[in-house]
Amino acid sequence: MITYDSDADAAYIYLEHPVTSGASERIVPFDPREGMFNLDVDRDAHVLGLEILGAQRHLPSALMEAIHSQGQAETEHTR
Repeated sequence: MITYDSDADAAYIYLEHPVTSGASERIVPFDPREGMFNLDVDRDAHVLGLEILGAQRHLPSALMEAIHSQGQAETEHTR
């Protein structure tokens, strides 16, 4: 599952879903030069998800379009 926050321009790719509150023990930046990619890791060193800040700049446009379409479809479906 992928979510996107347009106000923060941040995408989150869940590797475990759902990620419960407090499950992430630490955040591991893996591109420290940019500081734009963070792994959420639990206490057993399992990666829970990937946060991408500046998603519009870092993700391919086709993926961003798919994320937006998915969000619109979910919104329309719940009405």
